[in-house]
Amino acid sequence: MTKKNRKLWLTAYHEAGHAVVLYRTAGHVGGHVSIVRRTKEGRVQMGCALDGVSDSFNSEHMEATILSCYAGGHAQRSLEPTCGAEGCEEDDAQAEEQLRLLGWEHREQELRERSLALTRKHWAEIVAVADELLRLRVLDDVEVEALSDAAAGDSDAIRDLALCRAARGQELQEWRKRAQRQ
Repeated sequence: MTKKNRKLWLTAYHEAGHAVVLYRTAGHVGGHVSIVRRTKEGRVQMGCALDGVSDSFNSEHMEATILSCYAGGHAQRSLEPTCGAEGCEEDDAQAEEQLRLLGWEHREQELRERSLALTRKHWAEIVAVADELLRLRVLDDVEVEALSDAAAGDSDAIRDLALCRAARGQELQEWRKRAQRQ
């Protein structure tokens, strides 16, 4: 595997980890998930997961966001233990800031452990989302949720995803192109 393909592969699992854990703890993904290479403030950034709860002050939403922050690193280390914290700096900083704002610094280890347990519990879902990310590069929240549900055993989820994609057809294709250019 080339270095570029390895990075894309790890990024897909990292972003899938964020998305699936957020879905399973907050009840929704809240936005699209991408493994498109971008530049941010002059540096290259791989991946993007937008969540719809990070601006909420609901304690359950804040907890879900923190769990999701840690899940990306857990997913990539589950896939390749030698990668360490590579690519997790911003996620860890976001979690640390939220812990500080909430006065939950004492809960850091507890939340890291819960995030790891959630990553392991939902591993099949993370794999399904990562595989589809590697194929399409960007997924909307409905796609992530349906893929997760299907991998978790919901027999209607794949059919629902196919119907959704068929109904949205050209609109979804155009959205995917726009999302990859952003």
